[in-house]
Amino acid sequence: MRIRPAVAAALLAVTALGLTACDPDSSGGAAQSPAASAAASSASSAAAPANSKAPAPKQSSTSTVGDAPATDGAKPDCKTYYASHKVVHAKTVDKALTKMTVLPVKANCNDNGVFFNDVEGSTVSYPVAADVKTTLFMDQGVQLKAVSGGMTHVKTCAETPHLTDTDKLPAGYFCYQDYYEITLDSHGTITALTETYSS
Repeated sequence: MRIRPAVAAALLAVTALGLTACDPDSSGGAAQSPAASAAASSASSAAAPANSKAPAPKQSSTSTVGDAPATDGAKPDCKTYYASHKVVHAKTVDKALTKMTVLPVKANCNDNGVFFNDVEGSTVSYPVAADVKTTLFMDQGVQLKAVSGGMTHVKTCAETPHLTDTDKLPAGYFCYQDYYEITLDSHGTITALTETYSS
């Protein structure tokens, strides 16, 4: 049987379409195998640019010193702090407010904070600068306040047995424990005095 040229051409076209649809290398949208899909996904990820806009993990802004959290401006742990800061127990201040006699102390750090032990028998006298800066506890709130002329307050508290008899204090006076962190200049003169909390 003879096949007309037009019919033969149509049969060839249909056959070619069928072969193209079955070709695994075809780019005509045929489904890929699972292995091929995974390989393509990995290649795509590896090719992603380094400056991809995926969100970066958040980092904590809090650092730590030992086990205690510390932020900018915070004091280091108790032992480190008092190893380099001088604290004294005020005993007397002269009438001119230019000399303070003190007992050195030892800082004892524990889980509750710090308390101070006097080093008995080792009284020391320091000159006090005329413009000394005093920061004190002035009331039951035990909040530090900068006080002008604060050496008068320091003297009254140091020379009054307020820990055993608060009635000895002038009306309206509040005294804490008479422990002060002091700053000395190169001549050993007290230029700043800050009352210190103890647990």
